[in-house]
Amino acid sequence: MRNKITAGLMTTCLSAATLALLPAGNAQAAEMMCNPGSVKYTWSTVSKTPTITHRRAIEHYTGGTITKTVSAQVVTTLTASVTATAGAEVSGNVALVSLGGKVGLELKAEGSRTNTRTESITHRLTQRGKYVLYAGTTKTQGYYTQFRCDRGTRWVNTGNYGKAVSFTVTTEGGLRCGTSVPAGSLASYAKRYC
Repeated sequence: MRNKITAGLMTTCLSAATLALLPAGNAQAAEMMCNPGSVKYTWSTVSKTPTITHRRAIEHYTGGTITKTVSAQVVTTLTASVTATAGAEVSGNVALVSLGGKVGLELKAEGSRTNTRTESITHRLTQRGKYVLYAGTTKTQGYYTQFRCDRGTRWVNTGNYGKAVSFTVTTEGGLRCGTSVPAGSLASYAKRYC
């Protein structure tokens, strides 16, 4: 009886060993975690800053309500750029699309610049006082590290890293000096010109 049990155990162990030695092709293939050759960027020290690009200060003491159109002068110019601190195989526009996804904003492509000429701004002035009419955007920047998908199984650091800067669509507006505006808004940055 003992010999039969021992023989049965040996048969079971041999069967398990045989299964372990079967070619890997018979086992279920591992799922790929990424597309081979694709790249991704990780971001650090990302910031979004409202930035005034054009402004003009005017005073309204004529009484009543008027609509005023002014030529706002350039005070800041922004350029969308990607700088490689190390490595060279970086697509600037791909990096900026990645940065846009990180901050949830639609950013301008590499090489784009904010308007370098005067901006025509129309605003309705309803009260007496000093006004600032302005145009601006949200400046976004961050530091990236590039990774490449290796055979679909892991992300490998390419050694390419650097800085990206871009901006969003232009927004214009006007404010009467002394008016309360939301903190962090474009208008709050325009108040410094009052």
